[in-house]
Amino acid sequence: MATISHLSLFLFFTLTLSVHAKLTLNAADSHALITILEDLGVSGELHRPENLCYTDGIFCERRILNESYVHRVTGIVLKAQNLKGFISPAIGQLSELKELSFPDNYLVDGIPPQIANCRKLEVLKVPNNKLSGQVPGELSSLLRLRILDLSSNKFSGNLGFLKYYPNLEKLSLDDNMFTGKVPISLRSFRNLRFFNISGNSFLEGPLPALNKVESPSPDLKKTNYKRVPKRYIFAESTNSTGNRSSDSNNLQAPAPAPSPMQTPKKHNKNRKKTMGVILGFFVGSVAGIISAIIMSVIFKLVVILIKTRGKESGPAIFSQSIKAEELAFLNDDEAVAALQVIGRGGCGEVYKTDIPEGKIKTIAIKKVIQAPKDAAELTEEDTKLLNKKMRQIRSEIQTVGQIRHRNLLPLLAHLSRPTCHYLVYEFMKNGSLQDIIQEANNGTREFDWPTRHRIAIGVASGLEYLHLSHTPRIVHRDLKPANVLLDDDMEARIADFGLAKSIPEAQTHMTSSNVAGTLGYIAPEYHQTMKFTDKCDIYSFGVLLGVLVIGKLPSDDFFQHTSEVSLVKWMRKVMTSDNPKEAIDPSLLENGYEEQMLLVLKIACFCTLDNPKERPNSKDCRVMLAQIDTPNLVSQNVN
Repeated sequence: MATISHLSLFLFFTLTLSVHAKLTLNAADSHALITILEDLGVSGELHRPENLCYTDGIFCERRILNESYVHRVTGIVLKAQNLKGFISPAIGQLSELKELSFPDNYLVDGIPPQIANCRKLEVLKVPNNKLSGQVPGELSSLLRLRILDLSSNKFSGNLGFLKYYPNLEKLSLDDNMFTGKVPISLRSFRNLRFFNISGNSFLEGPLPALNKVESPSPDLKKTNYKRVPKRYIFAESTNSTGNRSSDSNNLQAPAPAPSPMQTPKKHNKNRKKTMGVILGFFVGSVAGIISAIIMSVIFKLVVILIKTRGKESGPAIFSQSIKAEELAFLNDDEAVAALQVIGRGGCGEVYKTDIPEGKIKTIAIKKVIQAPKDAAELTEEDTKLLNKKMRQIRSEIQTVGQIRHRNLLPLLAHLSRPTCHYLVYEFMKNGSLQDIIQEANNGTREFDWPTRHRIAIGVASGLEYLHLSHTPRIVHRDLKPANVLLDDDMEARIADFGLAKSIPEAQTHMTSSNVAGTLGYIAPEYHQTMKFTDKCDIYSFGVLLGVLVIGKLPSDDFFQHTSEVSLVKWMRKVMTSDNPKEAIDPSLLENGYEEQMLLVLKIACFCTLDNPKERPNSKDCRVMLAQIDTPNLVSQNVN
């Protein structure tokens, strides 16, 4: 009998193991997971289709589907795997997913809105990556979320995604670039125990009172919004109450009855004693209230002092060519007001100053005025302009603050003050290409062809770095002569990255809500579709090449009196006419470079073709321009 029971048990376990061995991953989950891992940049050896549930970092659980068991993906945890891809929209197809964690990698782009389809998601952790853009509002539909960690990335935009998370326990948003105010909806997160939003210098306004937060962020600790957890107060109250109860138990013995033989003198003594106690209590209460008021005032002064010091912290340094102490004068408004003003714009001035002991001897400082938080008198138009400038500051920091190339103007430092921001650059002695062209047209400066040719090659080299060498690639979106500065050697430096955008490797284009750039330099497809690519910069570069040869800007009155009313269309017409030299700046004629200049105009026409797919890339432009000294080779390339 025992043998039969043992045999039955053995058969049962054998059957159970065979059932588990035959479990396969759900086909939809398998296809989605393969896409996700490929987009993340996981190498092919790590995600063979037959072994997906047994791959490190992939977690599966058994589920019933059509009366049979299958595996469903419930977790993807890939920490410090040197991932350089992006989070795929296919993540939304994993309906059983509970945890998504990619800490300490190099992921780019943003969080796809399709993640809202993962209704069972409880943990979303992507700290210490290179994610950017706005966090999708759809994230607020994940009601089961317990942990949301987006810290140490480059997320921007407002905190509108913080709507309602009834189960959220930990919220980490520190070290990003969020803007706007912290929403009051945060108070409805009844289970929130940890909240950190430090390192977001563009956030405004007060924080809502967070009565249940156990571990407030360092920013909260510096304000009067710090709250002790209610449950901790309850625990302490319970202990103290217990102590008082035990004391009261010790004092619960009935007092002896007063003796009927008490004299009137004894009654008077007792009355005086009672009056003394009452008077002492009253005086003590008044003194306590006064002390509390004084302490409250002192505490508020200390908080204000801490806030002020925090706001006036040192500059963010992006280059080893400059030191923080060399910019200490920017904290002194009078010292800044005494600087030489070399330009003025809608939101502030541009200053110039020398640093005799510095590696860079002369710097330019762009001041961007920031509206005070109580500036109710600002018009809506002023507010929009200032908000636009703040977005441009963030774009400048995110792009040119992190890159270095001889033909790009580097951002040396950024300093945030309560009423303004200072952006520090190396001073460019020869100003902008637009200034030089206007001076040449006025006859106050010579601007020969070899110099123009060298500038064209420099701009092409800078674009090549942005488009092809940097990851992710960067589109400038406002390339024009005014944004090309010239150093002491007339070497071109592409500047003003306020409208620049980065495009993740996996994407071919980006879409914007409105057209950015300058009229006359904007590619036609960008106008029509609101989608921009690096070929939009190539179109602008083609216009810039035309300006270098023709000697006129697209806004010049000359083109308003032509039938084409456009530099590009006029250039195409003249280049196909019997006298293409008509397009050359008269001051450059008869100098022996006419053929080379016509070749550059051909490249300009090539770059401004209506079909962006037919335009060359930035490397092709640089190579063709560099070969101008060998006309036969260039003719073959262009024609």
